[in-house]
Amino acid sequence: MGARLDVVIKGATIINGLGDAPFVADIGVKDKKIVLLGSANVRADTVIEGAGLLACPGFIDSHTHADLSILDAPGADNFIMQGVTSVVGGHCGISTSPVMDTAFFDAYMSGLGVTLQRNWTTFEEWLRVVEANGTAANYIPLVGHNSLRGAILGTDYRRPSSAEEIEKLKRELAKALDAGAFGLSAGLDAGTAGHYADRAEIIELLRILRSRDALFAPHTRHHQNQWASDGNESAYGLYVGPKGEILAGRYHGLLEPCECARRVKGIRIMISHLTPIYVVPQPHPEYLDEALARASLEEIIDKPQAEGMEVSFNVVASEHSIGSELPVIKSFFNKSLALPQWLATSDVQSFLEKLRTRKFRDEIKTLVNSGKFKFGMLTPATDPYWSECYRVITCRNKEYVGKSLLELARKRRPDSIVNAIYDEAIEVVCDILVESPDATWALIKDKREAGTYETFLKHLSGMPCSDAVAFSADPRGQGSILGIGVPPSAYNMMPRYLSTMVREQRYLSIGEAVRKITSLPARILRIRDRGVLKEGYWADIVLLDWEKLTSHDDFEAPQQSPEGIRCVIVNGSIAGRDGVLTGARSGMVLRKTRGQ
Repeated sequence: MGARLDVVIKGATIINGLGDAPFVADIGVKDKKIVLLGSANVRADTVIEGAGLLACPGFIDSHTHADLSILDAPGADNFIMQGVTSVVGGHCGISTSPVMDTAFFDAYMSGLGVTLQRNWTTFEEWLRVVEANGTAANYIPLVGHNSLRGAILGTDYRRPSSAEEIEKLKRELAKALDAGAFGLSAGLDAGTAGHYADRAEIIELLRILRSRDALFAPHTRHHQNQWASDGNESAYGLYVGPKGEILAGRYHGLLEPCECARRVKGIRIMISHLTPIYVVPQPHPEYLDEALARASLEEIIDKPQAEGMEVSFNVVASEHSIGSELPVIKSFFNKSLALPQWLATSDVQSFLEKLRTRKFRDEIKTLVNSGKFKFGMLTPATDPYWSECYRVITCRNKEYVGKSLLELARKRRPDSIVNAIYDEAIEVVCDILVESPDATWALIKDKREAGTYETFLKHLSGMPCSDAVAFSADPRGQGSILGIGVPPSAYNMMPRYLSTMVREQRYLSIGEAVRKITSLPARILRIRDRGVLKEGYWADIVLLDWEKLTSHDDFEAPQQSPEGIRCVIVNGSIAGRDGVLTGARSGMVLRKTRGQ
């Protein structure tokens, strides 16, 4: 090794990504790749002292929506800050291409809060646009089923596809895969184009995936508890199907991917943000959560794997998931909901004035308990204890700040829990808005993850994910994509996962924890030259000060950078060092090729 290297990291403790025992070595980087792992007694343009630090492969976030904002935030600062060097985008059936029916596409993106100055039509053209724009993190693309359906069926998607349309869907999927997509994501939940797809359509698309050894990444039906539509309404939280699915839908939705895959042998499945299949809405002991999570894994993951199926999953590793600080008032003006005419045509000021009247409050209570209304991801009709999940963040009445809605309701009605959850909790919301129209709250407990994600992540096939878009270091003015605001987890997910699972709870060894965010997603995606610190592999590297690794969980300042991430290298270039971003756009658009 006589040639001068680009970067040498001296004497770091190597966590190689495969789960092997740590060892001390130097890392040499040349022309974007690792060329030496051992003793590097050579010259280099940049020498980094790694003694006392852990060197890991760059983290791979297996479930993001980074593609929705990557053109506006190419620095992907929130990912680089936490050591994520590669993001899988295009999940939940949502992708930015193909675009064949502009009426559908524009309405779809607008509903998601996404603004795009579009100059592409095909998936190939989209990838070229991202490459020309540059990106700090590597982008691993999936094509979305919702977007495919909209391209072929247009705005007339509230029905099963015809045989001719299925053939067109198959051709467009094949084109996207040939352009480099690593697989197909599906968004089968209520209010989406994918929700109306029947089994015949899904199975035919799986055949195309099998022919190219591509991944199926389903956001399953009834991922959140939903309410049954009367068949004429299509909106967020309203599904078309048997009313029994209000109770059993999540269970059936999570069974569906493997039921379809049994018809098409050889399909690889990565279930998006896994949830417990058994729902217990009322308060219960914590040990039940662990038992329900274990039972869910046995049914949804272990049984199919025992049959020889390749099934994996990811989960948001936070009890408040993607919860963020949001204005309370916005909940009543969510255009994705099936709002009654009297509310849909109301303005904020008149709404607030009417909240002072008993008659209007009773109308609000009827709406909230109707099943057609959701506070964020919670439907009060399916989860009577929704109020325990929201905490007041800012309010002019300081007695409310820092308390959950249920706490406030119970304080008012200590003698009747039934009255507190069905009646007084809504009165609390109304009082907050009357006293403080600009009040904010945050989802502090997401029952899809709370009490279960630790158990899920102990499973060999489980991976943590952020479910986040790409944000800049200062996200103000970027807009609320997907209506979720700016979650603390978008900037701190990986450090939080590592410190919780390894250092605090001791559920995983450091080697196993790193494997789940490096070589495991790389293997599942069939990326053969990333996810491991190994000579000949791309130089995506993270240096950690393990003892100082700290994440932040502040809803009012979510963009705080985690501590202990000493250096982040993407394809051989330093993207961040000691908390300072360099602005380098050394990331690549990764493309799956035939045989990969």
